[in-house]
Amino acid sequence: MFLSGLARAAASKLLSPPRLKRKWTPKDLRHDYEEVSVETSDGLTLRGWFINKGSNTTIIAIHGYTASKYDEDYMKPVIDLLARNGYNVVAFDFRAHGDSDGEITTLGVKEVEDYTRIIDWLKKEKPGKAEKIGVIGYSMGGAVTIMLSAKDKRINAAVADSPYIDITASGRRWIMRMKGVLRSLLLAVYPLIVRFAASKAGINIEDLVMYKYASKIKIPFMIITGRNDDPVALDEIKRFYEALRKTNPNTVLWVIDSGHVRSIKVHPKEYKERVIGFFKKYLG
Repeated sequence: MFLSGLARAAASKLLSPPRLKRKWTPKDLRHDYEEVSVETSDGLTLRGWFINKGSNTTIIAIHGYTASKYDEDYMKPVIDLLARNGYNVVAFDFRAHGDSDGEITTLGVKEVEDYTRIIDWLKKEKPGKAEKIGVIGYSMGGAVTIMLSAKDKRINAAVADSPYIDITASGRRWIMRMKGVLRSLLLAVYPLIVRFAASKAGINIEDLVMYKYASKIKIPFMIITGRNDDPVALDEIKRFYEALRKTNPNTVLWVIDSGHVRSIKVHPKEYKERVIGFFKKYLG
């Protein structure tokens, strides 16, 4: 009973991450912006920003689990980087994150549907600004970028930075970072945590294994990963890359000496050169 209760509590905590709330806005970076909202298929309101730089190309920046558009480690610098290079930028909070509605995350499953709605909104409300669409996502946002790129043909190029490839394996590695008795207990009940979380979120956990999407991605696609990324194994990234490259010649893998979603802070100059160079090549 104790272990089952622990697993249920851990699953509930996993699905209801702490919210990262307002810290800054694009105005602090000297970019004018609109506060915008989109309704999901199940009636939630997602809240975000639209930065208009007068381009016909918009890039959607997607944050990771427990973060939000207010993240200062990677969202703030990438929004500034994209906007300063002339791209319109969209950044929303996931459901159950930041300013958006929702009590639980589905770890990427419904979030992909949510971003399809965001693209619907872009095409309807900003048609001249979204003739071409790029996406860049981080961690869980990177996984959403993978799934979205496989499903939505309106995306023209995408970058996945530190995406999980197998969410169950990454979750286990996250627990391994802990110490002492708690780590031992959580590892012992980990299969139950996964089962309870999937049941509560109403998802099939196999939908969050990225290999199945590789053959469906036909657009130019860049993967960024750190050699010292604790939750994401380099061999999983390489396996996904090799699967993607079999059917997609416009695939790029950049392995860099950094940790999880740290490349933009640790190597900002090279990050700018590679990411902006990639988008300029395929989006103009």
